[in-house]
Amino acid sequence: MTPPHQPWPLLVAGTITRDDVRTPMGVNTDGLGGSATYFTLAARLFAPVSVVGTAGPDFMHAFQAAMKGTGADLRSTVTSELPTYRWFAEHDYETGTTRNERSDQGAYRGFSPVLTADQRKSRIVFLGSMEPRHQMRVLEQLDDPWLVAGDTMKLYIREQPEALEPVLQRLDYLFLNASEAMALAKVGTIEEASEQLRHRFTLRGLVIKEGPKGATLYRHGDDIHLPALPVDPPIDPTGAGDAVAAGFLGCLAEQQVETDDSVRLALGYAMVMASFTIQHFSVRGLQPITREDVESRMASMAWLPSMT
Repeated sequence: MTPPHQPWPLLVAGTITRDDVRTPMGVNTDGLGGSATYFTLAARLFAPVSVVGTAGPDFMHAFQAAMKGTGADLRSTVTSELPTYRWFAEHDYETGTTRNERSDQGAYRGFSPVLTADQRKSRIVFLGSMEPRHQMRVLEQLDDPWLVAGDTMKLYIREQPEALEPVLQRLDYLFLNASEAMALAKVGTIEEASEQLRHRFTLRGLVIKEGPKGATLYRHGDDIHLPALPVDPPIDPTGAGDAVAAGFLGCLAEQQVETDDSVRLALGYAMVMASFTIQHFSVRGLQPITREDVESRMASMAWLPSMT
């Protein structure tokens, strides 16, 4: 599928983490993770990516090694004196939840994101899940983006609502799972949450990530639901949400229009990128793949519209 334009470069601001993850399929210790990492490795197949983030001297080498050959712009990725953000979690496939989750912000405690002059002019921006103060600092440096999307987590919804609210007010697209959306809206159903959040934050689109059930895009007009691509067994769902955002925004960076067809196509790419992510622990599902691999998997979704 040939895009009609040279893609717009993407800017991602998010975390670079050192992960200890347990799933029913095993344990992975000291895996490379973080919202900026997963997003970049998925989005590189669509458009050039600039990364805003930080890691400590203990793990920056692992991040840089993973970025080799991706073409990612790392000018705004800085090495901290503090150790890399650590994340510990256990994924429970029975309930579809993440439990025993804990983290140490590490390098992000002293982080102050700074964009270069050309990064400030980015047309499409993704604010990965991180403290709202970092997201706001990036927003304040942007010139006139065409689309800003963001993600957050229950920790910030619960503990930093005053800092999070003004960030969400400036987003065009918001990516959340169902429990995060209901917690943010303080309602009991996803239908109520989608209606309330889209109007409260004047969103152009709300993407609800539903794990093995796929994802739903709520926007004006008809809602669009696409099923997940089956992966049996899923090894590690960490980072799948960031890959969803990468596939979605990467497609829009190519299409450069926001129509019913282009966002449906974008949601299709989102499902494909998530399916690669969960096939291996850490970022190993995304590192070796090519655009041809992506298109091959997209071809199995024959009901998607063709874009000319």
